[in-house]
Amino acid sequence: MDPAPLISIFTVLASILAIFLAISIFRRVYQEDYKRPWLYIGITGILFGLGKIIFFLNYYFSIILFNQFFTDVLIYVLEFVSILFLAYALFLEFIILKFFKGKFVKMRFIPVQEEVLVKENLDLNVSRGFAYISVKKDQRFVLEQFSKATRIGFEGFLLSEMNPKEIRLKYGILKTPIAWINDAADRDSPLIKSSLDESSDIVDPLQINNIVSFIDNFLEQSQNPFIMMDLDLILVSNSFGILEEFLKYIASKVQNRKGILILNLNRDLTSLEKNELFSFLKELE
Repeated sequence: MDPAPLISIFTVLASILAIFLAISIFRRVYQEDYKRPWLYIGITGILFGLGKIIFFLNYYFSIILFNQFFTDVLIYVLEFVSILFLAYALFLEFIILKFFKGKFVKMRFIPVQEEVLVKENLDLNVSRGFAYISVKKDQRFVLEQFSKATRIGFEGFLLSEMNPKEIRLKYGILKTPIAWINDAADRDSPLIKSSLDESSDIVDPLQINNIVSFIDNFLEQSQNPFIMMDLDLILVSNSFGILEEFLKYIASKVQNRKGILILNLNRDLTSLEKNELFSFLKELE
């Protein structure tokens, strides 16, 4: 039995799957402000898959496009262009790994320093290498302390549920990256777009892995990190167990980088959540 037809059928099925996955990746990644090698790898999958499907239909069913010469040329061109896109994607990935220390760097979330003020101490009892949870503290006070931290030598990263534009106007946080934790369905609305700038972007509280990646990349590039993050929406959108593992990981990364992590929690907790939070706080000590 000639195995070639069976292999060809599996190749076509794999090509269709590759096209489906590539389009899914393309639609998702294209909306993000990443250095995005997966965008080009997705295009590679689409072009290569189309070439294989055309070859299969032509070879086994004698289906041609215009004429045989055009069909053959189209197959080779699709394969050639797909290889070019793949090569560019790998080159882009190499650049990211070499110069930005990680995949999918969110270029808006990079460490910067605000204009340095006269040296003064924070009105917070915090130490480098530790994580803290602020429960129902005055939001203005907390953000004022974060703003002060960015002006006395810290490189800040703020993950807030507040509108970034309002934060910058009220607290003078001009260049520091801000991740707007927001579960809005329409991220392309004029209100959201007008609230963002070159150093801020919106993040989905459900996409914990993305938030982890943003913090990881920030920490890897920062010499003096100070991270402040609101937890309410993240907790509402995820289970407490997921939140606990997420915070343990972030806290350990901040500790390794000798940074400071402040977590803001303002919502009312259930008795179970209070007990779990108390246990978690003991682990952070």
